[in-house]
Amino acid sequence: MAADRKSLRWVLLHGVAAIAVLCSLFTGLRIASLARPEVARFEELLPQGEVVGLHFLSALAITLAAALYVGHRLLTAFRDGATLSYRLRSLSAWRWPGWHRAIIRAGYPVLLLSLASGWLLFIGTQWHLRDWHYLGALAMLCYLALHAGLYLARWGRHSLLRICLPQGGQRSHTRLLAGAGTLALTLLLFTTGWIATVDQSQLPLPVTQIPLTDPQHPPIEIDGRANEPQWQRAAPITVYTDGGANFDDGATEITLRALTNGEEFFLSARWRDATRSLVHLPLLKTANGWEVQQQGFHHFDETRHYEDKFAVLLSSNCSFGAAGTAHLGRKPLSDRPANWHGKGYHYSSDGQLHDLWHWKAVRTNDMYLADDNFIGPPDQMRPGERRYTAGYQQDGKESGAYVMNWQWYKPTTIVPKRLPADPMQLAALQNDDRENLREKAEWVIPWFDYQPYSAAQDARFPEGTRMPSVMYNSNRFEGDRADVRARGEWKDGYWNLEMARKRVTGSALDVPIAEGTCLWVSAFDRSQIAHTRHTRALRLQFSAEPLQ
Repeated sequence: MAADRKSLRWVLLHGVAAIAVLCSLFTGLRIASLARPEVARFEELLPQGEVVGLHFLSALAITLAAALYVGHRLLTAFRDGATLSYRLRSLSAWRWPGWHRAIIRAGYPVLLLSLASGWLLFIGTQWHLRDWHYLGALAMLCYLALHAGLYLARWGRHSLLRICLPQGGQRSHTRLLAGAGTLALTLLLFTTGWIATVDQSQLPLPVTQIPLTDPQHPPIEIDGRANEPQWQRAAPITVYTDGGANFDDGATEITLRALTNGEEFFLSARWRDATRSLVHLPLLKTANGWEVQQQGFHHFDETRHYEDKFAVLLSSNCSFGAAGTAHLGRKPLSDRPANWHGKGYHYSSDGQLHDLWHWKAVRTNDMYLADDNFIGPPDQMRPGERRYTAGYQQDGKESGAYVMNWQWYKPTTIVPKRLPADPMQLAALQNDDRENLREKAEWVIPWFDYQPYSAAQDARFPEGTRMPSVMYNSNRFEGDRADVRARGEWKDGYWNLEMARKRVTGSALDVPIAEGTCLWVSAFDRSQIAHTRHTRALRLQFSAEPLQ
């Protein structure tokens, strides 16, 4: 058995590669479970928490181990005097290597597929590679099962000795020194690679300086059109995002432009969305009463009867996983409630606050605002609270809000808070033409246009009547929650959104916008939480001089 053992260099590289591949597989499958229900069925076997950073660490370790292995094979070939012509002649005299070697060699293209697709996804290519990356992970699982299974079948319990204990012999001290050198080189290369990866993980987003007052051009109006001359002179950057629901292939490209006049920060976003989705959890009158139309809202993962949305996360932290706020799994916090949808929570594990702007096509667009929120440490549980949101919280407000038009949510029937005085107020919403419902119908209820619910009034509405569920009890938020002005317009299959906020608001819940601030953007296509995402943070890069 001792004669069959490998060199210390091989043992080290094989051990690093095995640990890294297993870590990458399990963290990657956890990430894949966000959009793949078939993976989510096995969530108990997958790690939870801040797995995104671990996934990149393991990917870097696999890449490094693969490079060192290639170097090891080349060094061995050179030491043994094997020339290229000899290798080519041996290929021409090919014979069946046996099942074990055949499986090992089949693992090489599988590893290459996984690494290539993963790094291309990291770079942000427009190719739809996430499916290929997923297939590579499944193929790697099969490879590991066959590779380990044949080892056990052939050598039984002695398998661990073959892969964990290096060769001995009279020159063991020389081999030990060589192994120590290999380990030191591996650590050095890994540290260098990690620093380079983190540095290259940020894409610059140019922020064009414009004058605070410009007599030659009108001020920027937040109307969702971005047609002022200042916008045309701002350098655009396009970010490929994927992993969302309902978009074509789950992906959409987001084109961003940024401006500042020294006091305010302006952001323009344009993304492809084939449908303008405004039918947000409508109410339907049935034989048993009013019901909330939903297919996933009961588990806080609605992907059909919902509005389009857009989110911007800002932070002074540029780490992977949205500044380290993405904690995946059904129960990443052992002392807090499990989430209903099994996908995870957003929260800060180091106490840092991160700013979150959440524009909603129905609930905030007519306010000309985005909901100013933040992500902080996990919040406390509250009695009677059905949905626990961990660190995702809303900034405070003095007044103003939207509310849902039901007294208490149930998946069966609900009792509305208010009803129209005249059933004809809902006539436009009864059209079965989906295009008409998207483009023309009004899906927000002004509070004072409706009356408090009564059974007598309810009897006037026939079975099959549809009614909006979003109700404004004032036109706008007031206070800290209203810091972000925003307006979106949908046209020809694209949303165009403008957002603006003071660079420094003075609020402890808002991140100051300065050179080096990082941000992430996400688009929602009629989905509650299933948004698109991108890996690399966008780092704000302010120009030196204002445009004249």
